[in-house]
Amino acid sequence: MVESSRADLRRMDHEQSNKYKRTLAWVIFLIASLTMITVTFLNPIFMKGQIKTSNNQAVIVRQVNSHFDTLADLIGAKRESDSNLLTVDQTQPIANHIIDYSLGVHWIKVSNTDLAKQILADINKNIDKGASSDAQTVRKKLKSQSSNALYFIIQAFNLNIVTLGANIAVLLLVVNIIIILITMVAFVSLISDMHSRSSIKELIHDITAAGMWAGFWLILISGLMALVPVIINVESLPIGGLSYLLEISSSVFLDFVIAGVVIYVLCAIPWQATTDK
Repeated sequence: MVESSRADLRRMDHEQSNKYKRTLAWVIFLIASLTMITVTFLNPIFMKGQIKTSNNQAVIVRQVNSHFDTLADLIGAKRESDSNLLTVDQTQPIANHIIDYSLGVHWIKVSNTDLAKQILADINKNIDKGASSDAQTVRKKLKSQSSNALYFIIQAFNLNIVTLGANIAVLLLVVNIIIILITMVAFVSLISDMHSRSSIKELIHDITAAGMWAGFWLILISGLMALVPVIINVESLPIGGLSYLLEISSSVFLDFVIAGVVIYVLCAIPWQATTDK
């Protein structure tokens, strides 16, 4: 009878320990993934650096030129060919201004007029005599529109959607920070509770085991997300901006995979050291 009770207690302790580890792994995964999202996708400095990489420069050139083509159609600027109108140096400032407007810490956006003025200034400044004849035609035609120029830019570059995206981004930033703080409190509480039920060695073993699982899920999920543009033709998606975002995000998710590998390796060493021989 006594032996049966002890076996039940050991089984309950084992089940409770596994429950703690699963919860801890989820908490660590949330902290790691949301922190990575906050310092990458929601960070204008990081994203401006990201679009300067060789792979993403081509994506940005295609995106900005597609909007520039729309602008040319709106103002009636005749084009001689379907080739890109703007170069990397001409599209980069426009992309930087859109990123600055959309990401980072800001209030809820209600107007995109200032962004339209920045894009207009970029067009006037960077499209000079060395630019393609089509681009120069668009610039001249845009100047002749005077007060209507900002309206055409807002329409061509879908700045109303950019404004919506900027508001969603700031809400995501606030929610991410709140969830990270809550999960960190939960992490400390879990560690404290586990420490009251086990030794330091067992505690380290359980924490690192949970960290390894968190690292594994970060590697798996991020790896699958990075493969989306490879597996799926994202350009065929109905929302054009989403396809460009997925293409740029692919390389960012590879950074997430690296972070997952680092977490896994850093946890695997103390986990192995605290394993009972």
